[in-house]
Amino acid sequence: MKFWIGGAGKFANTSVVFAQLIVNGVEQGPHAFIVPLRDRKRHLPFAGITIGDCGKKEGYEGTDNGFIIFDNIRIPKANFLNRLSDITSEGEFTSPLKSAGARFALSLSGLSVGRLII
Repeated sequence: MKFWIGGAGKFANTSVVFAQLIVNGVEQGPHAFIVPLRDRKRHLPFAGITIGDCGKKEGYEGTDNGFIIFDNIRIPKANFLNRLSDITSEGEFTSPLKSAGARFALSLSGLSVGRLII
């Protein structure tokens, strides 16, 4: 579950989500995935996804902040943003970075720099 996501309440159809990657029952740490949220024709959330608006925002009524709840979602390998890790065609996890913490820190570093600049 995540709250106060810009664009999620009413408009977003797709999101980049950091989620626990589990390969062959082993947790490999948080990784980024492209996740379809809503059907583009009907604009309704896909099964297992609940989306809503966070409500009135004093002074920011034009801002679309929302929440997303995922319930037992599986994401296809094609949606895996795999710059730092990958899953072989045999289903094995590979990464030049052996530490899950190091992979996650490197993934977030681009976001952190962007927030500092803003």
